[in-house]
Amino acid sequence: MEQITLSNGVRILLENIPFFKTASFGIWVLNGSRHERPEEGGASHFLEHMMFKGTASRSALDIAIQSDLFGGQLNAYTSKEYTCYYAHTLSDHATTAFEMLCDMLTGPRMDKEDVELERGVILDEIAMYEDSAEDVAADLLYDGVWAGHSLGRPILGTADTVSSFTAQDLRRYLDGHYTPDRILVSVCGSFDRETMLDICNRYLGTLVPRKGRHVEDIPAFTTSIRLKEKDFEQSAILLGFPGLPLEDENRIALSIFSNIAGGNASSRLFQRLREELGLVYSVSSYCICHKGAGLMAVGLTVTPDLEEKALEETMKVLKRLRQSVTQEELTRAKEQLKAGLVMGMEGISSRAGSAARSCLLENRIYTEDMLIQRVDAVTLDELMQKAQQSLCFDRMAVAAAGRLKSQAFYQSLRA
Repeated sequence: MEQITLSNGVRILLENIPFFKTASFGIWVLNGSRHERPEEGGASHFLEHMMFKGTASRSALDIAIQSDLFGGQLNAYTSKEYTCYYAHTLSDHATTAFEMLCDMLTGPRMDKEDVELERGVILDEIAMYEDSAEDVAADLLYDGVWAGHSLGRPILGTADTVSSFTAQDLRRYLDGHYTPDRILVSVCGSFDRETMLDICNRYLGTLVPRKGRHVEDIPAFTTSIRLKEKDFEQSAILLGFPGLPLEDENRIALSIFSNIAGGNASSRLFQRLREELGLVYSVSSYCICHKGAGLMAVGLTVTPDLEEKALEETMKVLKRLRQSVTQEELTRAKEQLKAGLVMGMEGISSRAGSAARSCLLENRIYTEDMLIQRVDAVTLDELMQKAQQSLCFDRMAVAAAGRLKSQAFYQSLRA
């Protein structure tokens, strides 16, 4: 993959695959909810919405019509670490669509009327999330384990913070965070290289380098219990354990262990709780890796009358896992992880996204061979060492939403 840096610091990744008929591209900004002050909660996500409300040369309707004419996909999302604006189009429309995307990011109108309209949309989005037990439990878990830190706050913000933003606030936030050194372009597929670079230079290359406000302090893992009583049909429960940060090479071993625990249909938790006992609707485990912070989580959705039994069985499975994993389980999890990595890299959108994320967050790009080698290198001893370090039951965090048990019950799970 070709790597280019413009004079102002904007980075560009290009992978031309001429026999494809489409191109996928994105503009990634190293700015997410972790970069917000408490009073700015949700500003990154609000700003993402405003980028689609028009520029000096295009109205919001123009953007929608042109996007449909391109016959592809134009969208965006905000995470805790970054914001991504992306498109996937036929190659014939790639340069035109890319130019529109660059125009949207470098010249948003930010009209007061548009801010008011979009505020209502985002408040509805927040309300929708609050109607989901799984989403509520996830926000509770992050708030518990990273208490007081921006990583623990919801990406959407709160109704109070979102209601407070003005067009001037969002413009100020844009100027302070969308600096050239934090912008990365990733393009993959069939496209005209010189035209793409010309567009980058005309739009992104003219951004003036400036000192932004980018604090990324590292939060400590906090043992906590966060509960929200609500009349959901099923309760959502999450158990959180100390994980490994993005920059730790051993996170692959912990990811493999998480897969063995509850990452697939043959996993210990799925087989015991779902297949053998029929206690839960769903059960899973996964790792979350941020710069400087990590988390391993086990989640289940369960009817209230089966919750106590389901959690007791979950703890039994995890305690057995902490003592022993078989070589067969390790091999099976490795093969599944490798298959997912390789298959994911076969799509141009996945290739563009994977390269952008690793370059933006780790300042490196992984090839398929590099990823496979990292997985293959994990030994059973290494896996068990990382599993035992993570599964510290006395430090376990609990988050739950639904018709719940007493706080004392969840506290007793740590015994």
